[in-house]
Amino acid sequence: MPSLDHFQTVERLEKRLQQLESGEALEARDIKALLNDAQVAELEALWTEQQAIRKSHKTQAKAEADGLIWKTIRDVRIEVYKKAIADAKGNNLEALIDEQHASEVRGARIFLDAYFEATASDKDGHTAGNNALRRAHLQRMDGVDRSYKSKRDREVHEMEDDLRERIKQNMSAEELKQLEIMEEHEKSLRKHHKR
Repeated sequence: MPSLDHFQTVERLEKRLQQLESGEALEARDIKALLNDAQVAELEALWTEQQAIRKSHKTQAKAEADGLIWKTIRDVRIEVYKKAIADAKGNNLEALIDEQHASEVRGARIFLDAYFEATASDKDGHTAGNNALRRAHLQRMDGVDRSYKSKRDREVHEMEDDLRERIKQNMSAEELKQLEIMEEHEKSLRKHHKR
């Protein structure tokens, strides 16, 4: 089973916390599955502390009279989960940077494996590398977006370009001016959206 990324883990931690707060019965292994080793150790330490309080004070009222906090296992788990979620959300930027780096490394590895395999068999390495990246649903190294692949799609796009040119040639001076103003406006909007 593939491991969860940071954001999937945070999402599942929040879901598990909701289950705990709603009173749903969960197995101990389900509780510990999303926690790291330090968080599991903290959970066990807090529960051991609560068990010591329960041995020395037989009732919750006696524990509270001595200034101790009496918690159930559910309360301890909820407390640990809240801390785990807060820690995870504090690391969102670092996790995003790590994921981006891992994706770039994966893309480079895929490209280079295909490149060297193709050059070893006297084929174009760049084409093979870019094809391998597209098969892996990653962006090509040369940055070219060839989203329409079929011959029919290319022909349709060429026909549309030809029609646009013919329409431009048959426009009056005022219509051309209006078209130019509209294109400038769209260009400025695109530039504004990029910021």
